[in-house]
Amino acid sequence: MQVSEIFSSIQGEGQYVGYRQIFLRLAGCNLSCDYCDEQTDGQLMSIPEVMVQINALSALYHHSISITGGEPLLQVNELLHLIPELSLPVYLETNATLPAHLREIMDTVDIFSLDYKPGYEAEFQACLELVRDQDTQVKFILMHNQPITLVKQAAETVRLVNKDIPFIIQPVTPHRTIKHMPNTDEILAAYNVVKSKLNDVRVIPQTHKMMHIR
Repeated sequence: MQVSEIFSSIQGEGQYVGYRQIFLRLAGCNLSCDYCDEQTDGQLMSIPEVMVQINALSALYHHSISITGGEPLLQVNELLHLIPELSLPVYLETNATLPAHLREIMDTVDIFSLDYKPGYEAEFQACLELVRDQDTQVKFILMHNQPITLVKQAAETVRLVNKDIPFIIQPVTPHRTIKHMPNTDEILAAYNVVKSKLNDVRVIPQTHKMMHIR
């Protein structure tokens, strides 16, 4: 597996914010988002090597193991061999652009976090259809000066699948070429648009950045 890092920390995003998790961050992605803060090529590790590090962290309590990236579904074959070895619930974070890969692995995952990426609406909807009745959340990264039509389209797509799926509006954290967060008016406008279509809408920033932890 191409692994960026394995560590223990506090989940800083989405509806499971505040839970302690083991993070398995895999290297490589099929997208290149301006706000992404994961830019490492990682290192090649065998599944037994990965399990040694995970087991070393497992002596302490953790709610679950977050498999994140990068885009972890690019390594779906390796994950199909790794996940049965894990003793913790599996929390998968994906950019929701690879529905065929998600279908392969979905029965081994307990919690799904799907990002909405503008321009990949069909792939996102296909992924969401697969896990619509599971423990699933949708995350939308809200940018400064972003057209409100983008968040409206995201909410409409989720509504067509299941209007009870939690929809997390995550104001972007300034990084690299991103210099500004959305302002209060933009955040509230996005919230109002989404809430008019969906039942469970929350605004949650990257709280781990506020705590200065990974």
